[in-house]
This record gives sequence, C-alpha cells and structure tokens, in this order.
Amino acid sequence: MKNKILKGTIILTMAGIITRVIGFLYRIFLANVLGDTNLGIYQMVFPVYTICFTIYASGLQTAVSQLISDPKLNQPSKVLKCGIMFSLFCSISLSLGLFFFSDWISLHLLFAKETAPLLKILAVIFPFCGITSMINGYFYGKRQAKVPSITQIIEQILRVGFVFIIFLCYKKNISCEIAVTGLIVGEIGSNLYNIWNIRKEGTREKKKKIQMSPSYREISIKLLQQAVPLSATRLTISFLSAAESILIPIMLQLSGLHRDYSFALYGIITGIVIPFIFFPGTITNSLSVLLLPEVSKAYHENNRKKILHTTQITIKYSLLLGCAAMGIFMCFGTQIGMLFFHNERAGKLLSLLAVICPFIYVSTTLASIINGLSKSSITFRNTVIGLTIRILFLVIATPHYGIYGYLFGMLLSQMIISILDGLYLIKRNYTTINITKWFVCPGILFLTMCYIGKKVMLICFRAHIFPDKICMLITMGICMMVPIVILLKSNMIQKRDFY
Repeated sequence: MKNKILKGTIILTMAGIITRVIGFLYRIFLANVLGDTNLGIYQMVFPVYTICFTIYASGLQTAVSQLISDPKLNQPSKVLKCGIMFSLFCSISLSLGLFFFSDWISLHLLFAKETAPLLKILAVIFPFCGITSMINGYFYGKRQAKVPSITQIIEQILRVGFVFIIFLCYKKNISCEIAVTGLIVGEIGSNLYNIWNIRKEGTREKKKKIQMSPSYREISIKLLQQAVPLSATRLTISFLSAAESILIPIMLQLSGLHRDYSFALYGIITGIVIPFIFFPGTITNSLSVLLLPEVSKAYHENNRKKILHTTQITIKYSLLLGCAAMGIFMCFGTQIGMLFFHNERAGKLLSLLAVICPFIYVSTTLASIINGLSKSSITFRNTVIGLTIRILFLVIATPHYGIYGYLFGMLLSQMIISILDGLYLIKRNYTTINITKWFVCPGILFLTMCYIGKKVMLICFRAHIFPDKICMLITMGICMMVPIVILLKSNMIQKRDFY
C-alpha cells in the first residue's frame, strides 16, 4: 500500500508542481496583459465551467475509479466505455445549452454581459474534458498515476503555449477570448494523448484471460448507482460555490467599491491569491486522489488496521504541510505579492489568508478518506454547512466590512469543515488526531522560524547582498529546512512513514 501510494503521490505531485509553476507564470503574464479587471471577468466563467464539469465528469470519474479498483469487477474496459458514453451524452447536451443560452446566462446569472462570448467558446471544451476525465479515472482506479500526470502537463503547456504564441505573433495585449481558447487547445491535446494511452492499455487487457465478464447493463447500473449520488451532492456544492463567486463582486460593490475595482479585487483573489494558497496543496491533492481507491479497497476487505494506519500518516503530513505553508505565506506574503506579481494588494491578502492553509490541506485528505469509506453523504453535509457559513458572511458581513468580512467567513467555514470531518473519523475509530503534536507545536515552530527569516531577509534587502528574489527564495528555503530537521530529530517525521 505504502509503495503504491508513495510512488503515485510523488508522480502526481511532481506533475502538479510543474503545472502549478507553469500556471503561476501564466497568471503573472495574464495579470499583466489583461489587467486586474479583465482578469476578474475571465475568472467569472469558471463557476459555470465547474457546474457543468460536475454534471458530466466529476461524479462519473470517481465512480469509474472506484469500480475499477473493485476486485469483483474483472473487465475495467467496460467500466470505462460506460463512463465515456454517459459523459459524452451529458457534455454534448450542456455544450449546446451553454452555447445557445450564453447571452442569457451572462446577463441574468453572472451579472456580467462581458462573459457571453467567453461562454460560447468555453462550451466547446466539455466533450473533450469529459473523455479525458473518464480515462484519468480509469488509471487512478488502477493506481497508475503516470498517464494522468503527463496529461496535466501536456494540457498546461499547450494552453499556455498557444496564448503566448498568439501574443508574440500579434504583439498586442491578449483578450479574454484568446485566454479561453487556450483552454480548448490544451484540453484537445491532452485528450488525444489520453486516447492514445488507453488504446495501448486496451491491447494489453485483451491478452488477459477473463473467466467471468459482467454485462454492460450490470456495469451501467453499478456506475450510475455510484455516480448519480456523487454528482448530485457535488452539484449542490458547485451551485453554492458558483453563487459565492457571483456574489463576491456584487457584495464588494455594495460595500462602496466601484464596479471595475470590485471585479479587479475578485480577479486578484481568485486568479492570484487562492492559487498561491493551493500551490503547496498539490501534494495533498495528489495524495487524496490515490487515497480514495486505496481506502475503499481496505474498507471492502474490512481491514480497519490498514485504514487507521493510512489515515494517521496522511493527516499528520497534511497538517505539517499546512503549518509550513502558513508560516511562509503569513510572513512573506507581502514580499511574494510585490516581487512576483508587482501587486501589493495580492501580497496583503495572501498574508491574511495564510491561516487557512492547514485547514484546506487536511480537509482535502479527510474528505478523500471519508469518500473512500463510502460515506460521501458526510462530506456533502459538512461541505454544505461550511459553504453556507461562507455565503452568509459574504452577504451579511462583506457590505459592512468589505473584503475582510468575506475572508473571515472563508477561514471560519474551512475550519468548521475540517473539524466536522475529523470528528466523524475519530468517533468511528478510523483515525486519531494529535492536535498539539501535529498542528500546534509545528505551527509555532514554522511561524517563529519564518518571522526570524523575514527580519534577516529585510536586512539583506537593504544591504543588496543578493537580488531580492534570490534572497527571498534562499531565506524561505532555510526557514523550511531548519524546522524539518528539528521535526526529524524529534521523531515527528519518521523515515518509516514513507516505506
């Protein structure tokens, strides 16, 4: 178990880091050529994309992954074909609907008529994205992370490369339409790569002897039984998340900000700050994808010891990662915003949101464990509670306290989601969580080291010993290494956890 999870996590994490780095450079580029306001308009189409993706891919991908990891089903190609069939039916229907009703959606749902042409372009992506997701689900179910990882990298390189080439060719600012078209180019390229790999996998599968093969009807029923509840619950969450995204610029305007500034602030939060917060979470995201089939398999085998051991290790390192990220962003957030994005507002917001890191990373892991135990209704309930709290703060507090009211609501909601998920697992003896040892002490250690490092860095800035960016990267590296060495010496981090 450990070797497969560790190997898969490393592969997915490396792919995630590569794509996130490319993504950061791309966001810096977009922020400069689009401007904060247009970046906000560009980001407004993603709530629509998320809702549609949930319908045609999200639940189906998880169901495909779970069924393929089930040892009772011995012909995964049939599971994949059924998944692709259902996904294409939903995605093509949604593409047509979005294309013909884009004007109405942009005006009456997004309250931003500028998004209409972007939605028309976005509609093209759905069928390709659906097929890619089903194939990724197939490989996740087999715990083969290599293909999905390379798919991520190809998609990102093609998307960014297309937009950058257009920029170089025309020597002018990139429009939002070009940026959305880049999404399509990247998705089609990654889709072709996935199809090529699944054809090779299919050839190998044909050579295997299959004693008993379930029918397409049986597989379709099993797939829908798992996918429909998952999609329904995730769709509710997607609707709440979309409502939140749409309400942010509206509530900011009610707080007294100009419309353009509201969209600019929305663009900074969703296009710069949140991606930075989620960047270290690449590790926990990769881990959660591979945890689900592993925990699901152990649950079906009634191997409680394996579940307990797996959950303890993953929760501990998710919290440690969150503490490290919290220290970096809280102490160096302002300098990160200025040096990398030339945006002081982004840096200040990054520092303010740093406290959320441990809760975001551990909640990703906890949710994956609970879903692997076939208790997705629990994660649904807890997530809805958290999102409802966030929306209430957005509607009630933001008009009076501006963006700070929304940020506080975001922090509180994420804390509540993490606490509720953790309590569920503890009460049912699926895990134990040592808050003092895994969170409080490491949090103080990382924050103290980063605070000292920041003071030293500012002295180096004034002395001009190194270029500012090099100096900051060296300082942050030292601020991470020293606590890690201390945690190793105190046996908080143990080598046997990784073998």
